[in-house]
Amino acid sequence: MKYFIPALLFIFLFSGSCKAGTVKELNNGIAAGKIISDINKGKAVLIKDKIITGDLDFTNVKNQGIFSSSIQIAGVEQSVTFLNCIFMGKIVNNSEKSGRQARVRFGSNLTFEACDFRADADFDNITVDGMVNFTGAIFRERALFNNVTFNGRHNYFTAFTAEKYFSMQESLIDGAIDFFKAKTRGKLSFQSTEFRGIARFHNLDCDGRSEFSLTRFRDDALFTYANFTGHFNFSDAIVYGRLDMNNVEFQSSATLTSTIFSGPVTFEKTSVKGVFDISRSVFYSGKPAMQEFRTLKADDFVSEGTKFASFNDLNKD
Repeated sequence: MKYFIPALLFIFLFSGSCKAGTVKELNNGIAAGKIISDINKGKAVLIKDKIITGDLDFTNVKNQGIFSSSIQIAGVEQSVTFLNCIFMGKIVNNSEKSGRQARVRFGSNLTFEACDFRADADFDNITVDGMVNFTGAIFRERALFNNVTFNGRHNYFTAFTAEKYFSMQESLIDGAIDFFKAKTRGKLSFQSTEFRGIARFHNLDCDGRSEFSLTRFRDDALFTYANFTGHFNFSDAIVYGRLDMNNVEFQSSATLTSTIFSGPVTFEKTSVKGVFDISRSVFYSGKPAMQEFRTLKADDFVSEGTKFASFNDLNKD
């Protein structure tokens, strides 16, 4: 009997500590539906250090407007801010409602800083009127930003990591955008996207194929110290500003064919381990700077049909 009371006390304390730990874990989580409910109440979203359970579907907000017979717009007017959160479910910004395709417009800033996405992050077709911030984000599955419109002055994808696939195709980026020190382990695609502000890809590290074909850079495109392991495709593009590819490492071939370069171009100290093809491209500011540019073989540099000009030459009779 003298051992019964201490044993009972031990069981009570142990069970209490387990219960406290369970409560702590539950308090660290928040259901995705609760976030949508708060948005419907007009509350700004500011969530830090939480685990988001369930699919976060922004098309479920109550603010809905009919755009056409086939499209309706779900409007989120307040700022949306997630800091250091884990999303266990999908991020959804596209769905079908009443026979129409539902898309989402964010009327203020959109932030997912240092967030960990464990499932698909689908931001296709969104419009953001404020600034966008995905600094330090980790995408474990697909990261989809196709056909997006970013209207803010600054947009940050600094040091994000995409473990499978990152796509920002056919999009319009009205302000500056920053991909400094971003890492992608699968295919990276910006095909047919228009960048109206400075686009910074400094120290970008891409293990898969990189697709920049049909892009339009209205300002500078900066790739200093970037590394591309797979094939790099920059064909049929237009760069109105400066193209800076100093100290870039191309581990495979690079294709920059049929592209128009209006501003100065630099390939200084850049190395290519495959074919570097700039055939049929036009350089309106003269020949690019290529000090210490390296290929494995001399004939790996292809420039058939390439034209080098300057604005002074174009003004001559």
